[in-house]
Amino acid sequence: MKPAASSPHTDRDALKRAAAEAAVQLVEQDVGLGSGSTAAFAVEALARRHRQGLRFVGIPTSEHTAEQAKAAHIPLTSFSEHRQIDLTIDGADEVERGTLNLIKGLGGALLREKIVAAASHRVAIVVDGSKLVDRLGTHTPVPVEVVAFGLEATQESLEVPSARVRASSGEPFVTDSGNRILDCDFGRIAEPARLDERIRRIVGVVESGLFISRADPVFVADAAGVRRLNSARAHRGSPPILVLMGVSGSGKSTIAEELSARLGWPFEEGDSLHPESNIAKMHTGIPLTDADRGPWLERVAAWIDGQRAKKQPGVITCSALRRAYRLIIIGDRPEARLVYLRVGRDLIAEHLSGRHGHFMPTALLQSQIDTLEEPEPSEDPLTIDAGPPPAQVADEIIRLLGASETVVQGVPTHTK
Repeated sequence: MKPAASSPHTDRDALKRAAAEAAVQLVEQDVGLGSGSTAAFAVEALARRHRQGLRFVGIPTSEHTAEQAKAAHIPLTSFSEHRQIDLTIDGADEVERGTLNLIKGLGGALLREKIVAAASHRVAIVVDGSKLVDRLGTHTPVPVEVVAFGLEATQESLEVPSARVRASSGEPFVTDSGNRILDCDFGRIAEPARLDERIRRIVGVVESGLFISRADPVFVADAAGVRRLNSARAHRGSPPILVLMGVSGSGKSTIAEELSARLGWPFEEGDSLHPESNIAKMHTGIPLTDADRGPWLERVAAWIDGQRAKKQPGVITCSALRRAYRLIIIGDRPEARLVYLRVGRDLIAEHLSGRHGHFMPTALLQSQIDTLEEPEPSEDPLTIDAGPPPAQVADEIIRLLGASETVVQGVPTHTK
């Protein structure tokens, strides 16, 4: 007998189920249980693994997920017993290629989802291929959870004409936490970290549906099968601290700000760490000596070590023109990754001529070029052409850093 033809919906569910199965293989102990249709497949797979002998406890992100987990006899716990979670498995409404930033909350559980994600060492996201976008906001509004009191004032403060109150059966939708949801269409979002920060500063806002620098890994199910995407944050197994180097005028600060706005990583302007004596010297057009640079480089190294101690990523600018300087700030720090911005002299001169109020005068450009020792292969730099627009350069750095792709499983076979 000829097998029944599978529908597109059945195909999609089969792929989602395969992606959820791949994510569940990461579970070792306590696990956050996400919300939505894709996360429901993960709960099914977790229930089966529990029956097979894997011992773990779960923290659900919604009342609906809690009911599903209880019905499947998955043991549940709470934050009163577990302050930290090893892994959370959840879905997403949009995933930005490269950064793996997310929009979540169309199901209405965004506050609990973000609390659980923030308490998790790792957040594995399971989506179908239609959720991948080049920029967040391409197809999906940003849900914003707000308190009911003063909702109209909060809505106006968001300054989004298209922000609308989510409804259910003709009444305002009420979240599991008793709040309301405003769905806000910001269009394609160029700087999601900055937008998230702006939204969360508004009085009356509880949380935004922008999940910045939290997902790793993302399992994507599409017609080709299941792929695993790893984030830039997981670079070489630990959050990286990027050291953007190059001569003055190569665009270090502008590109670093772009990276910070896209990734949500802390940014430090290395020039701000110069002692006052160095700044005064450069103001007068006198090149710095190695003795002058010593205390500055130590401050740069201390900032990097501070991020390492917190196990947090970061971006710092530093001309780092000589290898001896780079040995001080990078040395044997495996988390520090050198990003060399290579750019032609004419473009540097153009950048410097358009810069006002900076203590590095154009007259010192030649001394910078004379001092520069380009990184050698043994330093394992990311060498980037800094000639294109800063946003494009930042995109290339993000691409090189992370979002490596691994095929986890081929196309699932259809059942009769």
